[in-house]
Amino acid sequence: MATAEAALESDLEIIDLTGETTDSEGGERQEELYDPSSDGPDEASRAQLQAAIYALPEARLRHVVAGLVDTVPAVYRVLARELVGVSPVARVVVPRWETCANCGETYDLHADANEECTFHPGRLQVDEAKFLDWDEDCHGPMDSPHNRDEFPENFSWSCCSSDGLAGGCVTGRHSVAVPKKRRL
Repeated sequence: MATAEAALESDLEIIDLTGETTDSEGGERQEELYDPSSDGPDEASRAQLQAAIYALPEARLRHVVAGLVDTVPAVYRVLARELVGVSPVARVVVPRWETCANCGETYDLHADANEECTFHPGRLQVDEAKFLDWDEDCHGPMDSPHNRDEFPENFSWSCCSSDGLAGGCVTGRHSVAVPKKRRL
């Protein structure tokens, strides 16, 4: 039995993917030599590495790959392209959709729509005569966001005197609601 185990151990080859080597006596780290003039690994080396990759536990493989991503820019670029599907180079992201400052609708920035925005340039004002039997001490203020939503007919636009239900009196281009850059 001992001879069979010894024969089995001599047939096993351990492949270390960490790039660290230890000598059998002192256990100290030895630096691995890299020859940049070589044409790359030969077929036997490539096959051994492939076998080691398939035999490696997934957690260890993930750890090795994550380490390579952090230290080797070429590995980062390749894995970002393959796994994430976007360019790894940071780019300025420009939103495609914005909310219009005038009409409040969401619109496509890339669409050429000259007369798509219809709005009131004035302010919505409360028409006190339309709030019959309204007691501000009991019901609260007449001019509130809740009342503008619930009773739009009791408000009028300062620009055209139409009630709060009327569509916009001015037509034009959409305008971005929030400026892209702010000065502090």
